[in-house]
Amino acid sequence: MSAPFFFGAPGRSLFGLLHARDDAEPASKHALLLCAPLLQDGIRSHRALWSLAQTVGQYGIPALTFDWYGTGDSAGQDAELSLSGMLDDLDRASVEAMRRGEVSQVQFLALRSAALPLLAALERRVDPVDVVLWDPQLDGDRLVASWREQHRQQVHESGRYVGVVHESDGGELLGFGVSDALLDALAALDAAQLRLPHGSRVRMAVWEMDEELDRFAREQRAGGVAVEAVLLDEGERPEWSVPSRFGGQVFPRRAVAQLAQRMTGQVPW
Repeated sequence: MSAPFFFGAPGRSLFGLLHARDDAEPASKHALLLCAPLLQDGIRSHRALWSLAQTVGQYGIPALTFDWYGTGDSAGQDAELSLSGMLDDLDRASVEAMRRGEVSQVQFLALRSAALPLLAALERRVDPVDVVLWDPQLDGDRLVASWREQHRQQVHESGRYVGVVHESDGGELLGFGVSDALLDALAALDAAQLRLPHGSRVRMAVWEMDEELDRFAREQRAGGVAVEAVLLDEGERPEWSVPSRFGGQVFPRRAVAQLAQRMTGQVPW
């Protein structure tokens, strides 16, 4: 069953979609909260996240996907997306996942840029958390720089505007209205410096380990956080930054299946 609904504070309603089974036996003790990446990656990964949530939900673990305020079917305009707002959205979404799933715990999954607001939100918690980071982007300054470079390529090099000179409107980034405050706040984040509660567990599902991921793992382990990584099939690694693929859905089927099997305990991490 997939049930859409709205939740949140008055004037700040969020759209959610709960994937669950009424006849799950035994009943799960936790729900899964899936956090979508920002801007174009959020649109491109919609199918993959929906499929993952649906599979996990059918197995008996309530899985909640939601739209950040100012994105998708949630209230607000895209320029209203803010880091502080996303931290609030995560608190409300985790409470909603537990309430609707009738569980007392939440496991978090963040894809790509969603890792930064999620880790910033979880740093404020006291009790240990359980987190899965899928192809995470952990350096905020590098993330914002990559968005700006993608935007430049789309405007000037992709062939999208044939025979004309296109200049974007102020505040436009990759087809979205984005505030400077959001970009500055994200650019200031370094996930290696965001300390999760002692005793937390982080699993990273990645196509390749790099220096950024290694540094994050070292820093978290130094703070008493268990960190491990699973390598996904390199042959289906999405081409996130290729200009000709801009806007196309990303659906790495084997990665979705591999994640679903591990998140439901069918295959060990």
